[in-house]
Amino acid sequence: MQAKNIRSRIDNSNIIGLGAIAKKEKLKDPLVINSTTGMLYDDEGKLFTYSSVDKVINLLTPEEKYAYFPTGGTKLFKDEIKKWVFGTSYELIKEYSDVIPTPGGTGALANTFANFLNDNDYALLPNYMWTNYVQILDDSNKLYKTYDLFLNNSFNLNDLKNKAKEILKLKKRVLIVLNDPAQNPTGYTLKPNEIDDLVDALNDLKNDGEVILLLDAAYIDYADSYDKTRLNLSKYLRLDDEILLIIAFSASKSFGLYGLRVGAQIILSKNKDVLYDSYESCVYSARSKWSNTSSLGISLVSKILNDEKLKNDYLKELDESRLMLKRRSDLFKDLVKKYHLNILPYDAGFFSSIPLDNPKLVYENLKKKKLHLIPFDTSLRITLSSITCDEIKRMVEILKDEI
Repeated sequence: MQAKNIRSRIDNSNIIGLGAIAKKEKLKDPLVINSTTGMLYDDEGKLFTYSSVDKVINLLTPEEKYAYFPTGGTKLFKDEIKKWVFGTSYELIKEYSDVIPTPGGTGALANTFANFLNDNDYALLPNYMWTNYVQILDDSNKLYKTYDLFLNNSFNLNDLKNKAKEILKLKKRVLIVLNDPAQNPTGYTLKPNEIDDLVDALNDLKNDGEVILLLDAAYIDYADSYDKTRLNLSKYLRLDDEILLIIAFSASKSFGLYGLRVGAQIILSKNKDVLYDSYESCVYSARSKWSNTSSLGISLVSKILNDEKLKNDYLKELDESRLMLKRRSDLFKDLVKKYHLNILPYDAGFFSSIPLDNPKLVYENLKKKKLHLIPFDTSLRITLSSITCDEIKRMVEILKDEI
């Protein structure tokens, strides 16, 4: 009984489904390594939670936890998100930016695709990517092309430029997706000079048509220190006024609120008319799709970031979680080097990837050895955030014999 255009729609990425299989197997056998789930687990294999976040729940009033909040967000939430995401650059952007609360970073991505691409327009995606980008685009009748993310283990800016020019020649508009820092699924982070070169290239591309940059910053708080990631982010403020910058931020990731689903779509434009129209259009879509983002999530994030003591308590735990993840990353990189494993360029974060011609076959073979990863079309994704250092050692032992 579905409409004709949705009869054969199936979630082919199945990341959550494969994760559920791994979780079920691990419950039966503790030796199973579940390296599938994009959440942070502690060194005992339990979901990492921020006690500084948990205790704030009891400080909230019933109104703050359960009432409807405005679709477009509260002023406090908007201000605190801008301050958190931009750090010392806040004063530079506060007057020419606006924020829409969204159900996780995914809501911000979906709202951007829906409002800044016409039907059958193209988004430009990296060839190694979180596959849900494709599904979100397809759901709103948008198309995509891909650019090669790497050349000689560095960011392939030339291919991005060439593919963007092709799209601009066809449509006079391109929406470029960049997942940085700590990209999913590779863990790559653009170097400061690579960001500088990218900004220069985008400023040139605007002469060929409308350019929109969607920066998926879901893992910004797990890539490096707060100051370094914000310094890199500030480099995008050199984009020319004609270029629209949209940032998808995931408070679900940064605050460990995965199932609560709270994020932000941050729109930046020095053209006040463009900013106003963009914001109102996105609020309209949000109201029609999910009505309101969780008031509990909005209140938690707002209260923590607006209270110096609560914020400092959270920052200490965030540093601890980042250091825990770095220990795993360093161990993994050492073992990869020791055993000469071929992985895609990896710097930091939740994920790393192995390029393969037959990832689905290898996935099935690894499953028999009690190792669960996520197969994509041309790679296998490893989730370092969900496994312990001991499991990383066992995982690499299995991988070096299988791959």
